[in-house]
Amino acid sequence: MTQDVLSNLAELLAGFKAMGGIEAALITSLGGINMVSLVPPRTNADTLAAMSSTLQNAGDFITTQFKKGHSNRIVVECEHSKLVIICAGPKAYFIVLTLDNVNLGPLFLEMSDTAKKIEQLLNT
Repeated sequence: MTQDVLSNLAELLAGFKAMGGIEAALITSLGGINMVSLVPPRTNADTLAAMSSTLQNAGDFITTQFKKGHSNRIVVECEHSKLVIICAGPKAYFIVLTLDNVNLGPLFLEMSDTAKKIEQLLNT
């Protein structure tokens, strides 16, 4: 991956995070390698990337066991936040940690749009 692609991905994450209510945003490989991340201080982005990828892969495993296809997104609702993981094409996951008061409908739409842009950047 070129430095230009990484720079463009970082700009995309910064723009996404600017929408408000976003604590962290990451782009990872399907194997859980952190590509680009904007996370709070004292947060280990590499660990968050690896564990989120594992969670998405577990969701895929479970849904395919029930012959329901691949999972489109994983949502973990916590006491003070929400974690959302979606596929960003065949090469990456897009991971977002939000504040607890974020409306999921608009978030899902914005995440889908951003995931498409991530996919395009990774395929250039």
